[in-house]
Amino acid sequence: MTKRPFTPVQLIVLSCLIEILSMMTLSTFPSLIPVFRGEWGISNAEAGTISGLFFAGELFAVMVLSALTDRMDAKPIFIVGLMLGAISAFGFMLSDDVWTAGFWRLAQGIALGGTYMPGLKILTDHLPPSHRARGTSYYTATYYLAAGLSYFLALESEPIFGWQWAFGLSGLGPFAAMIMAFWIIPATPPLAKRPDTALFDYRPVFRNRRALGLSILYGLHNMELIAFSSWLIPFFVYSQSVQSAGSWGADLNLGSVAAVVSIIALPASVIGNEIAQRIGRQVVIIAVMLASATIAVSFGLLGTGTFLTLAIVAFLYSMSIAADSSTISAGLVHVAEPRYKGTTISLYSIFGFTGAAMGPVIFGVALDLNGGESNGTAWAIAFATIAALGLLGPIALWRLVGFKPIDP
Repeated sequence: MTKRPFTPVQLIVLSCLIEILSMMTLSTFPSLIPVFRGEWGISNAEAGTISGLFFAGELFAVMVLSALTDRMDAKPIFIVGLMLGAISAFGFMLSDDVWTAGFWRLAQGIALGGTYMPGLKILTDHLPPSHRARGTSYYTATYYLAAGLSYFLALESEPIFGWQWAFGLSGLGPFAAMIMAFWIIPATPPLAKRPDTALFDYRPVFRNRRALGLSILYGLHNMELIAFSSWLIPFFVYSQSVQSAGSWGADLNLGSVAAVVSIIALPASVIGNEIAQRIGRQVVIIAVMLASATIAVSFGLLGTGTFLTLAIVAFLYSMSIAADSSTISAGLVHVAEPRYKGTTISLYSIFGFTGAAMGPVIFGVALDLNGGESNGTAWAIAFATIAALGLLGPIALWRLVGFKPIDP
């Protein structure tokens, strides 16, 4: 009996659900940095390095695996990535120092590299042109929901079961996703025309200036996003520590706050893409990056203020970071040459996850160099550093992408 194919809407919904489950390990370590700082005595630079290794692993994986999807069915790559995601989460339970934690966090990044971008290619390969932009938008925006749920799971389970089982529970997500993906994801039909270049030959993509420019923008976007998500909980912990007794937020559940801060980014990402389809992607990207840099500086200055004000600006900052995410990714799908789509996504991911790997490390080093996590000025400088680097985005857009409409 032949299985009835899914409708485009069903495929988008199921792909997003698998993505959520696959990413339950995403925020586990960053949300528990204060726990590891207390138990292992790690520095901010070491914590940032462990966080950065996750994205270094993802970078390594996408260099190979996304490019391979131009030459073979992406489904086996996706399934193996989910399997590694579960194994590496369970393996982290055995960590007892920076080196073992870094190893398993690296493995978790490799697992995500085998699922996130290959998953996007699988989805867009099976969607008709009329659904690709919105399918890309919802898929990339789901990242924020997954990150929020991962925060919540880690911070709610750690006080009850300990940090080891917080990782163990997160590993059930990619395990369940692997079972779903095996039965749900259709095989990709053979390409009518394969690339005529070697596997790691990125020259056709580098010649596509708009794809190159959007890749650089994605790197800067991820640098800010991951620095923010990696250091949000430690910054909240610092702010709570300087609140007066009995003030609002002094004993607030940070897991719930962080989860909502992340999840609120999902509608911002989708709405940003909808606006971009009407007024132009370049206008949205520039406006969002300028607004995000301004809010970042303000956010860093509020650590010693009231926690209510800090929480409100955290919501605004999260939305501003996310508002151009789907806009950039959907733009890349439009400008990629079809037979080099996997290679284009690979280069896009290389820039993106290089930025993601660098973001938390740069932030942690800036924090350590200026007084550490107990110094309000150090937090302000760290956020301002990330904001300043993010302002390179509009320059890259102007020089490479230009202002000619991207959407067909």
